[in-house]
Amino acid sequence: MSQELVTYIVLGSKIRLKGIKLPPNNKYEEYLHLNFETKNDIEKNLDDLIAFSKGELIVLLPPSSFPNTQAKEALKKIALIGLSSWGWFEFNLKKKNFLQNVKKINTLIRSIPDLEQGIYFSKSLYFSVGGIGSFNTAPFSEIAKRLYSRIDPQKPLSPLIIRTKNLTLDFYNASKS
Repeated sequence: MSQELVTYIVLGSKIRLKGIKLPPNNKYEEYLHLNFETKNDIEKNLDDLIAFSKGELIVLLPPSSFPNTQAKEALKKIALIGLSSWGWFEFNLKKKNFLQNVKKINTLIRSIPDLEQGIYFSKSLYFSVGGIGSFNTAPFSEIAKRLYSRIDPQKPLSPLIIRTKNLTLDFYNASKS
Protein backbone atom coordinates (compact mmCIF):
# COMPACT_ATOMS: atom_id res chain seq x y z
CA MET A 1 0.00 0.00 0.00
CA SER A 2 1.34 3.42 -0.91
CA GLN A 3 1.90 6.09 1.70
CA GLU A 4 0.55 8.93 -0.41
CA LEU A 5 -2.62 10.19 1.16
CA VAL A 6 -3.60 13.04 -1.18
CA THR A 7 -3.33 13.37 -4.96
CA TYR A 8 -3.57 16.90 -6.37
CA ILE A 9 -4.61 17.09 -10.04
CA VAL A 10 -4.19 20.44 -11.77
CA LEU A 11 -6.83 20.80 -14.47
CA GLY A 12 -6.12 22.27 -17.89
CA SER A 13 -5.17 21.58 -21.49
CA LYS A 14 -1.59 20.78 -22.48
CA ILE A 15 -1.33 24.29 -23.90
CA ARG A 16 -2.66 25.92 -20.70
CA LEU A 17 -0.44 23.89 -18.35
CA LYS A 18 2.70 24.02 -20.49
CA GLY A 19 4.70 26.40 -18.27
CA ILE A 20 3.15 25.54 -14.91
CA LYS A 21 5.47 23.79 -12.49
CA LEU A 22 4.13 21.49 -9.81
CA PRO A 23 5.45 21.23 -6.26
CA PRO A 24 7.60 18.13 -5.73
CA ASN A 25 5.87 14.93 -4.61
CA ASN A 26 6.53 13.84 -1.06
CA LYS A 27 5.57 10.80 0.95
CA TYR A 28 2.08 12.18 1.68
CA GLU A 29 1.27 14.13 -1.49
CA GLU A 30 1.30 13.45 -5.22
CA TYR A 31 0.95 16.22 -7.84
CA LEU A 32 -0.26 15.56 -11.41
CA HIS A 33 -1.33 17.58 -14.49
CA LEU A 34 -4.51 16.61 -16.36
CA ASN A 35 -3.02 17.75 -19.72
CA PHE A 36 -5.97 17.01 -22.01
CA GLU A 37 -5.55 17.26 -25.79
CA THR A 38 -9.20 17.85 -26.73
CA LYS A 39 -12.37 18.57 -24.80
CA ASN A 40 -13.59 15.06 -25.64
CA ASP A 41 -10.58 13.50 -23.86
CA ILE A 42 -11.22 15.10 -20.47
CA GLU A 43 -13.52 12.51 -18.86
CA LYS A 44 -11.48 9.47 -19.90
CA ASN A 45 -8.13 11.09 -19.07
CA LEU A 46 -9.38 12.19 -15.67
CA ASP A 47 -10.84 8.76 -14.86
CA ASP A 48 -7.54 7.11 -15.85
CA LEU A 49 -5.46 9.61 -13.89
CA ILE A 50 -7.57 9.09 -10.77
CA ALA A 51 -7.57 5.29 -11.15
CA PHE A 52 -3.77 5.13 -11.35
CA SER A 53 -3.10 7.83 -8.74
CA LYS A 54 -1.61 6.82 -5.40
CA GLY A 55 -3.69 9.01 -3.09
CA GLU A 56 -6.82 8.03 -1.21
CA LEU A 57 -8.15 11.59 -1.48
CA ILE A 58 -8.28 13.35 -4.86
CA VAL A 59 -8.14 17.15 -5.14
CA LEU A 60 -9.00 18.83 -8.46
CA LEU A 61 -7.41 22.28 -8.71
CA PRO A 62 -7.63 25.14 -11.20
CA PRO A 63 -4.38 26.07 -13.00
CA SER A 64 -1.68 27.83 -10.92
CA SER A 65 -3.37 27.22 -7.59
CA PHE A 66 -2.74 25.10 -4.52
CA PRO A 67 -4.07 24.75 -0.97
CA ASN A 68 -2.42 26.57 1.90
CA THR A 69 -0.66 24.64 4.67
CA GLN A 70 -3.74 24.56 6.91
CA ALA A 71 -5.91 23.11 4.14
CA LYS A 72 -3.21 20.56 3.21
CA GLU A 73 -3.11 19.32 6.80
CA ALA A 74 -6.91 19.04 6.88
CA LEU A 75 -6.86 17.08 3.61
CA LYS A 76 -4.24 14.68 4.98
CA LYS A 77 -6.39 14.07 8.08
CA ILE A 78 -9.48 13.46 5.95
CA ALA A 79 -7.52 10.95 3.83
CA LEU A 80 -6.05 9.28 6.91
CA ILE A 81 -9.49 8.67 8.41
CA GLY A 82 -10.41 6.75 5.27
CA LEU A 83 -14.14 7.52 5.22
CA SER A 84 -15.95 8.64 2.09
CA SER A 85 -16.02 12.42 1.99
CA TRP A 86 -16.06 15.34 -0.39
CA GLY A 87 -16.05 19.11 -0.34
CA TRP A 88 -14.45 22.24 -1.70
CA PHE A 89 -12.48 25.31 -0.68
CA GLU A 90 -13.86 28.72 0.30
CA PHE A 91 -13.65 31.72 -2.01
CA ASN A 92 -10.71 34.02 -1.38
CA LEU A 93 -12.01 36.94 0.70
CA LYS A 94 -9.33 39.29 -0.66
CA LYS A 95 -10.94 39.23 -4.09
CA LYS A 96 -14.22 41.10 -3.92
CA ASN A 97 -16.10 41.79 -7.09
CA PHE A 98 -19.62 41.38 -8.41
CA LEU A 99 -18.93 38.18 -10.35
CA GLN A 100 -17.39 36.47 -7.34
CA ASN A 101 -20.38 37.49 -5.19
CA VAL A 102 -22.70 35.85 -7.73
CA LYS A 103 -20.54 32.71 -7.66
CA LYS A 104 -20.66 32.65 -3.84
CA ILE A 105 -24.45 32.84 -3.86
CA ASN A 106 -24.61 30.10 -6.50
CA THR A 107 -22.38 27.86 -4.38
CA LEU A 108 -24.48 28.48 -1.26
CA ILE A 109 -27.80 27.81 -2.97
CA ARG A 110 -26.85 24.89 -5.22
CA SER A 111 -23.96 23.38 -3.21
CA ILE A 112 -21.91 23.22 -6.40
CA PRO A 113 -18.40 24.65 -6.20
CA ASP A 114 -16.96 26.93 -8.87
CA LEU A 115 -13.71 26.11 -10.69
CA GLU A 116 -11.98 28.79 -8.59
CA GLN A 117 -12.80 26.82 -5.43
CA GLY A 118 -11.52 23.41 -6.49
CA ILE A 119 -13.08 20.19 -5.23
CA TYR A 120 -11.87 17.15 -3.29
CA PHE A 121 -13.31 13.66 -2.81
CA SER A 122 -12.27 10.19 -1.76
CA LYS A 123 -11.23 7.94 -4.63
CA SER A 124 -13.68 5.19 -3.68
CA LEU A 125 -16.58 7.66 -3.56
CA TYR A 126 -15.62 9.02 -6.99
CA PHE A 127 -15.86 5.62 -8.65
CA SER A 128 -18.98 4.62 -6.69
CA VAL A 129 -20.90 7.52 -8.27
CA GLY A 130 -19.66 6.71 -11.77
CA GLY A 131 -16.86 9.24 -12.17
CA ILE A 132 -16.83 12.86 -13.26
CA GLY A 133 -19.78 12.68 -15.65
CA SER A 134 -19.99 15.48 -18.18
CA PHE A 135 -17.27 18.11 -17.98
CA ASN A 136 -18.35 21.49 -19.35
CA THR A 137 -17.80 25.18 -18.63
CA ALA A 138 -18.99 24.57 -15.04
CA PRO A 139 -16.64 21.61 -14.54
CA PHE A 140 -17.78 20.52 -11.08
CA SER A 141 -21.57 20.72 -11.55
CA GLU A 142 -22.14 17.10 -12.61
CA ILE A 143 -19.72 15.50 -10.13
CA ALA A 144 -21.06 17.65 -7.26
CA LYS A 145 -24.62 16.48 -8.00
CA ARG A 146 -23.46 12.86 -8.08
CA LEU A 147 -21.49 13.15 -4.85
CA TYR A 148 -24.32 15.03 -3.13
CA SER A 149 -26.65 12.13 -3.96
CA ARG A 150 -24.48 9.92 -1.71
CA ILE A 151 -23.34 12.13 1.18
CA ASP A 152 -23.36 15.76 2.27
CA PRO A 153 -20.20 17.80 1.64
CA GLN A 154 -17.72 18.71 4.36
CA LYS A 155 -17.45 22.28 5.61
CA PRO A 156 -15.40 24.25 3.02
CA LEU A 157 -11.66 24.41 3.68
CA SER A 158 -9.65 27.63 3.70
CA PRO A 159 -9.27 29.33 0.28
CA LEU A 160 -6.82 28.19 -2.36
CA ILE A 161 -3.72 30.23 -3.08
CA ILE A 162 -4.20 31.33 -6.68
CA ARG A 163 -1.19 32.72 -8.55
CA THR A 164 -2.89 33.75 -11.78
CA LYS A 165 -5.82 35.79 -13.03
CA ASN A 166 -6.42 33.31 -15.85
CA LEU A 167 -8.34 30.39 -14.35
CA THR A 168 -9.56 29.03 -17.68
CA LEU A 169 -8.84 25.43 -18.61
CA ASP A 170 -8.38 26.39 -22.29
CA PHE A 171 -11.13 24.15 -23.71
CA TYR A 172 -11.26 25.99 -27.01
CA ASN A 173 -7.57 25.90 -27.93
CA ALA A 174 -7.45 22.21 -26.97
CA SER A 175 -10.46 21.43 -29.16
CA LYS A 176 -8.76 22.90 -32.23
CA SER A 177 -5.71 20.65 -32.04
